[in-house]
Amino acid sequence: METRKLSELKATNPYLRMGTDVTELEKSIGTLGLIAPLVISPDNVILAGARRYQAMLNLGFSEAPVMVVDKNELERELVSIDENLVRKDLSKLEIESHLRRAKEIYTELNPVEEIITKTEEESVEAADAKKEVLPAEKFLNMVSEKTGLSPKQIHEAINRDEMAASVVKEARRNGELSLSQTNEIVKLKKEEQEIAIEHIKELPVRDIKKFVKLAKVHGVEEAIEQTPNDPLMNEFLDINSNLKKLVKKMKQLKLEGIEYSEFPDETQKLFSQLMEMTGEDHFAHSSRDMEMDSIHQ
Repeated sequence: METRKLSELKATNPYLRMGTDVTELEKSIGTLGLIAPLVISPDNVILAGARRYQAMLNLGFSEAPVMVVDKNELERELVSIDENLVRKDLSKLEIESHLRRAKEIYTELNPVEEIITKTEEESVEAADAKKEVLPAEKFLNMVSEKTGLSPKQIHEAINRDEMAASVVKEARRNGELSLSQTNEIVKLKKEEQEIAIEHIKELPVRDIKKFVKLAKVHGVEEAIEQTPNDPLMNEFLDINSNLKKLVKKMKQLKLEGIEYSEFPDETQKLFSQLMEMTGEDHFAHSSRDMEMDSIHQ
């Protein structure tokens, strides 16, 4: 632990979050002092603690306790990413990008890890056998402990960032795609995503799933032709599906001896309004269908 002049420190690290609101942090530092030191490189570049640095400048401090991390370039970058993941309010896209980059660095620094496995039944020779452990597995568990995200969530986040085309990321950034939609779209190749994005970004998740299946078998162009993206058409299909379920439920109630007239007045009113809107007496038809079903039974 050392003390350095704030004027000597360099806030040039691209991972630093400068210009954010540090009002609450200023109150904390003003009352308790700086609890966690700034993390810097030997050449005074701030690796972690940008908000603390900014708050101390605002408060008029001239010096700050620092922890000097003498690491190589990749390890320094990993320190900055780790600080962001644990302490910062990042967007989902930023989290995914940080996680992917952290995994790349960790894998490069740890190509293969070996552990020795031993059991009482094994001979000494067998016990000396080594088992390779993929660094990705250890990375997922390590980040899970720090962030509170499950290994599965971390894996999916990294996969989204790796597999998503730039147009998909831009659509998410603009609020045009949900997480669930993105999880389906990234199953396509990036060049396919670029062709399909404008057609499918308005589709509900279940239709995107169908689109992706079609595209994998028949190609994107064919999938576009076979998948309507008119929101009104999708709403019509939803209404049609729900009406079919309603008619089926009415039939079941009829078989149980429950008549339409036994429904509450408000429900009967809703049914009447629905029939007026459609211009067709669906429930009259369904009643006749139920009677025919009874005859056949």
